[in-house]
Amino acid sequence: MTQPDTPTDEARGAASARADERTKDLIRRLRALHTALLADVLDKLGHRSTFLGWEIGQITEGRTLVGTALPLQAATVERSDDAPYRLLLEAYREMVEDDVVVIASPDRASGVWGELLGVAALARRCGGAVVDGLVRDVDQVRELGLPVYGRGASPLDSAGRQEIVAVGEPVEIGGVEIRRGDLIFGDTMGVIAIPHELAETAVERAEEKLAAESTVRDELARGDDPSLVFDRYGIL
Repeated sequence: MTQPDTPTDEARGAASARADERTKDLIRRLRALHTALLADVLDKLGHRSTFLGWEIGQITEGRTLVGTALPLQAATVERSDDAPYRLLLEAYREMVEDDVVVIASPDRASGVWGELLGVAALARRCGGAVVDGLVRDVDQVRELGLPVYGRGASPLDSAGRQEIVAVGEPVEIGGVEIRRGDLIFGDTMGVIAIPHELAETAVERAEEKLAAESTVRDELARGDDPSLVFDRYGIL
């Protein structure tokens, strides 16, 4: 009986490189789109759980967020710890270019992201951060230029209040499951998560819808009946 070929390290490396290039291409194309457009096409694809919630907005105003999810789960603690940031710092060893740090945090008092974490992320060409919680050092974070989204600001340190308990495992924010490698996209309307297996199809359809919306916009601007325009294109 013939044994199936086992992929060589070289073949695995080539496949990984191709996957990385596809992801980079999707990230580049996403920058020309917006959250409402992507949410619409994901709805049509049967994936309606995309929006992380209105509570999570731009800490760094005007900065679009695009990249692949690196999920971190935080938990509330009530103790001092000799190594309070251990798993948070270990996450930087897993971080690759275009990663978006996604922190699910139950704490609504202390900030789990701040300036120095942003500096280290920027040095690794990280895509940004989404915090289902609060952010410290807001003025300094804004000066860095790294896109950061969160619920708001706090001067309180997370040490002794919350800590990261899992890195790279799925997290849930606003009823949306976010897994390692899912695409994260944020703009002035909020943040959505795109499952990696739907990403290529979603981007292609969003680009098609964007082009069609341009035609619809032109016809509405010249005074065409909105009902007839909607009948022609199914877009409004």
